Amino acid sequence: MRRFVLFLSLFTPTLPAFALDTRQVAPERLLTLGSQLSSHAGSSQWQQLWQRTRAAGHFAAGPGRAYFTIDQAALPELARQALGQAEHVQALDTTQVRYKRAIPGSPVGMLDGQPLHSLCVVIDWRSLPEAADGTAHASLRGASLMATYPCN
Repeated sequence: MRRFVLFLSLFTPTLPAFALDTRQVAPERLLTLGSQLSSHAGSSQWQQLWQRTRAAGHFAAGPGRAYFTIDQAALPELARQALGQAEHVQALDTTQVRYKRAIPGSPVGMLDGQPLHSLCVVIDWRSLPEAADGTAHASLRGASLMATYPCN
């Protein structure tokens, strides 16, 4: 029986001790954390975001996949704005949150021939302690910028 319990524990997803459970956090707090992260994220965090976004295929047209159509040089500032001034926030699972901001003007991307006018940024807050109030900028350094993509 002990082996079975040990075996199950290896395959059961768990949160790190005291990790922020984004499903239990008020949207206002998630928006505040996103704003603080947009100002204090390190260059390596942003670099990982762009690597993950490229790996997910959001820089090339493809069926069933949202892709960017705007100048790639504009994307870093738009992603910071989407995170820092999000109009909508949604917990995706226990630690991930999607931040969404409409971008005025031309579409930022396309999905199956349909224009997309918003930018979404997904953040994994797994490393942020639940008790963190966001003023400890060092704790924001552990947040993972997972992806950005055009959305509606």
